[in-house]
Amino acid sequence: MDEVSIAIATAVAGRVAGDLDEAARGLLVRLRRALRKRFADRPPALEALEAARDENGEVPASVRALAGHLAAAREDDPEVRELADRLRPHLAIGGGEVVNTVHGGVSDTATVIQGRDMDFGPGGLRIGR
Repeated sequence: MDEVSIAIATAVAGRVAGDLDEAARGLLVRLRRALRKRFADRPPALEALEAARDENGEVPASVRALAGHLAAAREDDPEVRELADRLRPHLAIGGGEVVNTVHGGVSDTATVIQGRDMDFGPGGLRIGR
């Protein structure tokens, strides 16, 4: 199963909803509604959605089952695809990549440090002058 479908299914199940901003939570609610509508005449898909929601995304097998149905829905349903694609940037997907976003201006007196897996050794880290 692809990582995008797993991440979106995990969000749909409710596991990351608290970590999302208001706009992303709105997309998530709309995606859940679209999936319930899409799955209404597909009992196995609807059962997978309900099971994953009941377990709050904590049971990997349920999330994978939902992800399979979600991937198929993304292929066939333009509304589901659009909502999932719009939600995707708000989710942590992959092998621990770090994504930092700087809003506003960064002046000559400001410092932005980005990194991953930093080890500053016994001397620690010193930032500034």
